[in-house]
Amino acid sequence: MDDLGGAQVGLLAHPLAVPQEMVQAAVDAEGVREKKRRALPSVLIVYLNLALWIFPDQGMRACLRELAAGMPQLVAGLAEWRNVASTSVSEARERVGPGVMWHLFSQLAGPMGGRDSRWWGRRVCAVDGTELKVPDSEVNAGFFAGPKSSPFPVLRLVALAECHTRSVINAVWPAYSAGERTLVHRLLPAFGTGMLVIFDRGFCSHLFFRDAAATGADLLFRVSASFSLAPVRVLEDGTYLARLNPRVKRDGQPITVRVIEYSVASTTTTILRRTTSEVFCLVTNLLNPLEAPAPALIGLYRQRWSIETVFKALKVDIGAARPVLRSARPETVIAEIWSLLAVYQILLRLAGAALIGHRPDGGPSAGPGEVSIKNAHGALRRTIGQAADRLGDMMKAFAEEVWATLVPARPPRTAPRKRKARRGQKSPTQTVKHTIIMHRMRPPTALPQAA
Repeated sequence: MDDLGGAQVGLLAHPLAVPQEMVQAAVDAEGVREKKRRALPSVLIVYLNLALWIFPDQGMRACLRELAAGMPQLVAGLAEWRNVASTSVSEARERVGPGVMWHLFSQLAGPMGGRDSRWWGRRVCAVDGTELKVPDSEVNAGFFAGPKSSPFPVLRLVALAECHTRSVINAVWPAYSAGERTLVHRLLPAFGTGMLVIFDRGFCSHLFFRDAAATGADLLFRVSASFSLAPVRVLEDGTYLARLNPRVKRDGQPITVRVIEYSVASTTTTILRRTTSEVFCLVTNLLNPLEAPAPALIGLYRQRWSIETVFKALKVDIGAARPVLRSARPETVIAEIWSLLAVYQILLRLAGAALIGHRPDGGPSAGPGEVSIKNAHGALRRTIGQAADRLGDMMKAFAEEVWATLVPARPPRTAPRKRKARRGQKSPTQTVKHTIIMHRMRPPTALPQAA
C-alpha cells in the first residue's frame, strides 16, 4: 500500500473531502492498483484527476507538478518526473479509468440539508440537464456524437440536486443521441418517500410520471402550453384535477393529477407599466389543496432555479468557463465528469463545515445557499502543497475565506435586464414588483364541485 503519511494535498486530505484511506479503498475496489512500482501510481492519478479541476487553467503536467511537489513518497521512483510526457500522464489516466472517480463521487454525493430546510417535512429537490463539449477526437465523435451545429461532440449531464443546499444527490450522463426524457429514468433509484422533486418543461409524460410516483416521491412538473390536460373536477381553490393519459394501452391506466395555472405580472414604480408573463402550468400528484396549497407550490417552483446555479458552478466557477473538456478518449472524459462533480461536493462539504464549526463570534448565521463556490474554490486551491498535519490551520483559513465572501440573497431587480444607459449618462433605477395571478377555474355545471 502506498505511504501517504507526508502527503501535502491540502484540504483534499480533510476527512470531509477525499482522505487517503478513501482513495486507496476506491482504487482497490476497482482493481486498478499497480502490481509493480510505477512512475505514476494510481493514487497519484486519482488526486491528479481532482487537481485538474482545482487548477483548470493549467495543463496536466503543470497539475502533476503541483501535486508531486507535495507528495514526494509517490514520485520517489521517478527520477525525471518534472519532464514526464503528457502521453504518459494520459495513459496513466486511462489505466485508472472512470470507476475510481465514480466511487469517490458516490461517497461524497447526497443531501446535506437538515430538517429545518424541508418543506412540510419534504426534502425539496430539482432535476435538470446541461451539455458539455468534449474534444473532437475520432473516438469521442464516435462515442458521444453531437448536433450538426456543434463542431465538437457533446455529452449530456442530467442531475438531481437538493434545492436548499445545492448538493448533488445523483447524476447520470449519456451520449448526445439519448434525450433528457430518456436519461432521467436512470435517476429514479435516488427518488424516495419524503422527497418533493421539481421538473422543468420537457420531462412530464405518463410513463415517467407513473414510474416516478411509484418511488413514493411527490412530484411537481411544469408543462408546456401544448400539453393536453382536460379538466375532470374543479377543486375549491380554483385548481383542477385532470387525467394524464398513456400513450399506448400497455403503459397502464390514466393517472389523476392536479393542475395549477398562473401568470406573473411585473409592475415598475418609476414608469407605471405593467407586463404579464405567459401562463405557467404546473402538474403535481399532491391532490389535496389543504395539504399542498397552490400558492405554496407556485412559490416552491421558483426553487428549481437552484439547479441552474449548480450547473453554473460546475461550468464557470470551477471549470473556469472552459469551452471544451480536456480528454481525447471517452474513458477519461467520463472520469473527468465524475472528478468535476466530486470537487464540487468537496467544496460544499468543506464550506458547510466552515459555516457550522467556524462561525465568527456574535456573527449572524448563514446557509449553504449563500456560499460563493468561486471563492471557496480559490481558497481550496491555495491549500494545495501544504502538509497534511496543518489541516486545522488550513480549515481555519478556508472558513475565514468562506465567511468573508458570502453571497447575500439576491434583491429584487431594480431595472429591466436589457436597459443600458448611454455613455456618460446614468441609468435611472426603478423597483419592479412581481405579482402572482392565479388562474382559478370556475366549475361549470357539467363538472362537480369538490367538497
